[in-house]
Amino acid sequence: MNLRSGLLRFLCLVTNGTQRHQEIPVLRDHIEKQNKGNNSSQKHLHVYDKAVTDFVWWDRQKRHANYMISMLKENSIATLVESIPFDSRHEINTGVEAYSVYENKGIKFNVVDYRDPETGKLHRFVTTLPRRAMLPHEIPGLLSP
Repeated sequence: MNLRSGLLRFLCLVTNGTQRHQEIPVLRDHIEKQNKGNNSSQKHLHVYDKAVTDFVWWDRQKRHANYMISMLKENSIATLVESIPFDSRHEINTGVEAYSVYENKGIKFNVVDYRDPETGKLHRFVTTLPRRAMLPHEIPGLLSP
């Protein structure tokens, strides 16, 4: 995803080519290889399976401009650190009910509670994206790095 324009590039499915595979090691290997030749000005957003979210590993990936977004597991062990005020009246935040920082094993990450306006279903997204990339229309004067 181009974080400046919000436009999606192609989605890249990472697999070892078999029907039965362990996608997590394949994805990590792919990202580690990519890091070796990574242009630091290029950012990557990985849409990640919620089954195995390794917050420590994803936190280390931020230095390579690799970020992730996933659904937060219902049984995820995470502690609320702080709620982040945002402009709920701005149309870009339609459906967003809460924006917070959580922590797991000393690693902080953002969680967005989003209710689909059409279905009414609540979704909880977890991401390592910086705050400004998630909800750029926070309440004026409360922007943080």
